[in-house]
Amino acid sequence: MTNSSKKNLKSIFWFTITIMVILSLICSEGYKIPITGPLMKVEIKNNNTYILDVHCKSADDDIGSRALKNGESYRWQFYVNFFNSTLYFCEFHQGKVTKGVFDIYDALRDFKRCTRCTWMAETDGVYGFSEKKPPPAAVFYKWLN
Repeated sequence: MTNSSKKNLKSIFWFTITIMVILSLICSEGYKIPITGPLMKVEIKNNNTYILDVHCKSADDDIGSRALKNGESYRWQFYVNFFNSTLYFCEFHQGKVTKGVFDIYDALRDFKRCTRCTWMAETDGVYGFSEKKPPPAAVFYKWLN
C-alpha cells in the first residue's frame, strides 16, 4: 500500500467518524439546536374542578409529573429531532384513577399542525388545539374513566 493510499484511507476513516458523531448529536432529543424546524411548545391546561396529575415523557426524556389544579398549566418546549420522529406522551390521573395515556406531541401529526400545541383537559377528555390560521381540526382523546 502506498503512502498516498494510506493517507486516503485515514482521511475516509476520520470523515466517517466525524459524520457518525454529528448524526448521533443531531438525532438526540436533548440536542438544543434546531435542525429540522422551529422550537415546539406544548401546554396542557386543566379545566376540571379536580386536581389532574399529568406525567409526560419521550423515549429519551422524562420531563416529570405535575399536579394541576383548575386553571393551572404544564408547559415544556423542545426541538424536533432530525428524523422528525419526536413523540411525547402523557399519562393522566385523577387521584388513583387512570384517565388515559395519550400522544400529546407526535411529529408526524403535529409538526405542520402547530408550533404552540395547546391541550385543554375537560370533563370528557383532552382536546388539542393549534395557533395556526385557519386552525386545523382539533385532536381529541376521550378519558378512559
